[in-house]
Amino acid sequence: MAYVQPRGTSHDLTAAALRQATRFVAIAAYAVAVAVAFVLLSPVLPSRGSATAAVPTGPQPVLYTVSSGDTPDVIAASHGISLAQLYALNPNLTPLNRAQGEQVVVGLR
Repeated sequence: MAYVQPRGTSHDLTAAALRQATRFVAIAAYAVAVAVAFVLLSPVLPSRGSATAAVPTGPQPVLYTVSSGDTPDVIAASHGISLAQLYALNPNLTPLNRAQGEQVVVGLR
């Protein structure tokens, strides 16, 4: 027959203290991680009272203003792009909805 240690012994108390200490360490580690993340990200995050506008960082569109007689294939050829690229940059562009003075995207810079 195997020996069974009775409850309430020093072994149980040590195990309970170890579990509590493990929980405390886990919570403390989480709190430290949150504090470090906040400190590291605070220069990057905009403040609530900042009145400065966000500066666009992505590619900016190159626009062309449509003049009379322009067709999509002429616009694409004059800017060195394919007709497929012109339509990809301007999903709403159709041969029938062009108007003089309308701006179309012909590239990105």
